[in-house]
Formats: sequence, C-alpha cells, structure tokens
Amino acid sequence: MNISPVWRILVVALVAMAALVTLVVQEGRARAAGVEALFAMEAIDPRSLLSGHYVIVNLQRTLPAGAPCASAAPSKAGEEAIPYDHEGWLAIAPDPAQARILGLGRTREDAAAFGGLTVRGSYRCSENMPGDFNTGPLESIDLGVDRFHINQREAERIEQILRQQGGVETTRAFAIVSIGKDGRARLKGLQIDGKRLELKWD
Repeated sequence: MNISPVWRILVVALVAMAALVTLVVQEGRARAAGVEALFAMEAIDPRSLLSGHYVIVNLQRTLPAGAPCASAAPSKAGEEAIPYDHEGWLAIAPDPAQARILGLGRTREDAAAFGGLTVRGSYRCSENMPGDFNTGPLESIDLGVDRFHINQREAERIEQILRQQGGVETTRAFAIVSIGKDGRARLKGLQIDGKRLELKWD
C-alpha cells in the first residue's frame, strides 16, 4: 500500500511533536527532582546590550576580601595541576542563602571528594592583584544555563537591578538552579530582591 506524501509528512510531524513533548516532560521532572541552589548574578559587560525578551544569566560574584579561589583536586602523576580556569566537575554546597563552590575536579569522583553536590561546568577565578585588600577574587561559573526568558519590561527592570547592585553584601539577583542526579544543572528561575520568578511550562 502506497502512502501519500501528505500523510508521510503528517506522520513525521506527529512523531517529532511526541518526541518534543516527551523531552519537555522528562526535563520538567528532572528539574523538579533536583536539589535547588542559588547562584549570585552580576551584570554582563555594559557594552553588551539587552536583546530579546530574556535576561542573560551571568553566574559571577566578587568574593569577600581575603577569600581564596576554590581548590582543585590533587592532580595525578604526570598531569598538570588544574588552574583557576577549569572545565570539568564542580563540588557545590547548596546553602539556602547562596551556593558555594567547595572544589574542582577533572572527574566526578574527584569533585565528590570535596563533599556536597557534583555538577558539570566550568569555573574561573581571578586572584587579587598584590596590594588589593578591598575585595576578594572574582569568581565566574558556567553551568550551561545562560538565559531566562521573560517579557521585555521585566527583563529591562532586572537588567537595571543587576547594574545597580555592587559589592559583596548587596547581591540582589540570584539564579535558581536545579542540580540533578545526572550532574546537570537546569535553570528554574530567578530570585530578584527576594521575589521568585519561576519558569512556567503550562
């Protein structure tokens, strides 16, 4: 029996739609089942303009004065030590007020040795220049979550808050991240001035 091209296209479209719905449901369940952690956000380079109905999620913060960058797991024989420009696995303490990086590892097992949760991502940390005692190092984290889609007015308001906040004690914007058992980070929403703005899938 021959199937007309129209029916073939319809079948392919239905299969693709079913696969997409299944993926969204699975991701939603994984997001809900993960452990929640708050990560401080800072504004991006002021030369970069807001584009579209979203906020750029820049997981970056200035550590308190005297605080060190996160430690790396001891390197194995013949391997270079992990610098403060690391891509692999991070050990995280999901404290209620703000998540902390406990340590870095090339493998999940290396990161797990520091305790806490393990998540795949990258970590960068710039040590202070000699004689700079006013602030600690700048810590940047990339967990694969980079945008929070929202209406343009709210996006512009949040972007303004990101640019107004400053200093270690005045963080007003946080990304709400779900860390799953699979080691992946999934964005749940933002917390701005204590108010939660969560992703809605319905």
